Amino acid sequence: MATSKANGKKKTTVKKASKSKKKTAPKRAKKATSSAKPTKPAKSQRKTAKITDADKQKMIEEAAYYIAQQRNFSAGNAMDDWLAAEEQVNKLL
Repeated sequence: MATSKANGKKKTTVKKASKSKKKTAPKRAKKATSSAKPTKPAKSQRKTAKITDADKQKMIEEAAYYIAQQRNFSAGNAMDDWLAAEEQVNKLL
């Protein structure tokens, strides 16, 4: 605290803590852009992963195995398992 004399009276003054200002980066002007928003390409134009016939065959084999496993590998249903697996894979692709 500091004291000062004014008009014959002692006044005590308190120094105020100075507020520190945070430094911020200057704002940049926005670039001029066209008013049209970019659009997503149509589904037919989107790039999709290419799956080879060998990959598809392997997927069907694995699906058929899991179908057979669910029925405890009982005999006589291999063709049904294969067709069901083929249908599942085709739905995914």
